[in-house]
Amino acid sequence: MRKILFTIIGLFATILSMSAQSDTTTVNLDEIVVSSFYSSSLAVNNVIDTDELVADNYGQEPSNYFTKMPSIIALNDNGTEFGYGYFRIRGLDQTRINVTLDGCPWNEAEDYGSYFANSPDLMSSMHSIKVEKGTSSSYNGIAGIAGGIALESVNLYRDTTSYAYLSGGSFGSFKSSVVYNMGNRNGWGLHIKATHQQTDGFRDYGFNKSEAFTVKTGYKFANTATLDVLSMNGYHRNGQGWIGNTLEELALNPSANGNTEAETDNWFMTMNRLQYKQMFDNTVLTASAYYQYQNGSYRMDLDNYMRRMCAEELNSGTLYDYGLRHNMFGANIAVKHYLNAFDVTYGVNAYRYIRDHFLGDKSENTSPEDNYDNTGYKNDLTVFGMITYRPVKNVALSGNVQYRHASFDFEDHLNPVEFDSKALGTVWDFCNFGLNAEYTPVKSVKVYGRFNQVHREPTRSDMFGGSEWFVGEVATIKPETASDFELGAEYAGKKLYANVNLYYMLFKNELVLNGEYGLNGLPCHDNADKSYRRGIEAEVDWNFAKNLHARAAASYSDNRVITQTFGKSKHILTPAVTFDGDLYYNNGKLNVGANANYRSSMFVDMANEHSIPYLFTIEMYGSYKFDDGIELGLRWNNVTNRVNYCTGAVGPNNETLYFRNAPTNMIAFIKYNF
Repeated sequence: MRKILFTIIGLFATILSMSAQSDTTTVNLDEIVVSSFYSSSLAVNNVIDTDELVADNYGQEPSNYFTKMPSIIALNDNGTEFGYGYFRIRGLDQTRINVTLDGCPWNEAEDYGSYFANSPDLMSSMHSIKVEKGTSSSYNGIAGIAGGIALESVNLYRDTTSYAYLSGGSFGSFKSSVVYNMGNRNGWGLHIKATHQQTDGFRDYGFNKSEAFTVKTGYKFANTATLDVLSMNGYHRNGQGWIGNTLEELALNPSANGNTEAETDNWFMTMNRLQYKQMFDNTVLTASAYYQYQNGSYRMDLDNYMRRMCAEELNSGTLYDYGLRHNMFGANIAVKHYLNAFDVTYGVNAYRYIRDHFLGDKSENTSPEDNYDNTGYKNDLTVFGMITYRPVKNVALSGNVQYRHASFDFEDHLNPVEFDSKALGTVWDFCNFGLNAEYTPVKSVKVYGRFNQVHREPTRSDMFGGSEWFVGEVATIKPETASDFELGAEYAGKKLYANVNLYYMLFKNELVLNGEYGLNGLPCHDNADKSYRRGIEAEVDWNFAKNLHARAAASYSDNRVITQTFGKSKHILTPAVTFDGDLYYNNGKLNVGANANYRSSMFVDMANEHSIPYLFTIEMYGSYKFDDGIELGLRWNNVTNRVNYCTGAVGPNNETLYFRNAPTNMIAFIKYNF
């Protein structure tokens, strides 16, 4: 692996020495250079920019917005779009999706989750959100086996709209926020956001109360450099909705929740980063230092969970307060050269992650036998590079490579154990790579293809067999490997945009649920012998008449997994068909339209014996901007009052557990731009 790394470094050195003799190309500092952190492809699949984020942001968890894109579904704990939400790309969960903020890793380093609820009202502080589907190897942090989400914070010099926002609606939903963007004042920029939002939730005990405060400020040195600092802070308290209900229970109480009223989640998160950009004639340098701190706990009735999920009675009468506290600090640097026919990007990212596990003071049982007082350590070093070559005007070829070294260590504070990371196999070295090609026969048409191969190590829970502590040995879980083939075509005209994409993803040792649970209720995984995901994705956006628009995103997929336990079966929580479409009128002041979202039925167990029915919703929305800066709007969700289930699971008595979404509901807002 070191030989590979040295070869890469040598290649870049050779290219740079050649570039010294090349003509230079003038670049603009406002170009998003950190996008090199995000994507290994020549074109990002989907980009949500400032205007869309402001127009469509009514406080919903961002996962729900991603369903406007092909192959993405959203799941929610409390049945509404507020509070904890989750998303899947091509059926793969968030632990396989790389998330970055301004090029800095967002995923938690132990379980690889990315929880946007920890930073409430996230979209109000974003300039754009880039979504890439399919494997990507040039990301910082974990490999994006399913894809990547690149969050770009507000642009201090381009985002100049300031506003106050107030909304209220069904299920006690309420949001108030103030966003101030100063714009460019003698090189200085300032963004401030303060938000409070709450909801009772549709499901019983599914409440959420949260606050967020964000500040970003910086200085622009002429047109050659910028220095800025960002601090995102969020706190939330919510009731849990981790356990589903049978149809019999829902018939008696449509808003039933398998969790108890005493089970809550309390969480604080702060993400801070310092970023410097320097522009030269043909080179842009981006350097960042970041620090992420999280502290919170989730109160869990372990007896209730184990009884309802796997028919085990603990008979301890315990309500555990599982405390978590983590610190992640790191730095990255990226350099991009524009060299006539070549673009060369390379960089490095390194971080140290420390996560303390402890039982909170409110626990009814805090005996040493619980073994929860421990600390996990994760070190991660990533070196990546990408070369784009344009031999002729309408052809672009690129290759990217990433070397990643990661290690996990563990310390038990109650029962000291020897944990030898090398001997136990918790040290990993990966080489991820990709090849991309793009052909533009005419200005509005593009044909592209790519291949990427990435690897991802198991999570802490995988290694500990579904436990939160070391049980004496590490499970024989192998890293998973994904090889992804993509082929597509894009048309971008003045009034019509269309894209179609074919993909075929082959997996080796994919981690899949085995139907078992660990000592504290965490689900367990095994490596699948073979598996694949293949399908077609399509998008269209058509301005078919003055101020009239139609857009649609759809996908069809076939997904199979082969395991020793279940044989050949379809992947769980992976619908064969997804569709999302809008028909709307927008003249700059009046915006009115309707949205339809469809997701076919999907299995919730590897044996393919249990499934939840298809989901179909219709939403209607409208808003009007007055000349004095006031904007009024209304959203009507689930217009047909259809009974929908966002996800499901299998209970101990071989019954299907359902997670029901909210019936028809509304939310109204008033917004004042100043």
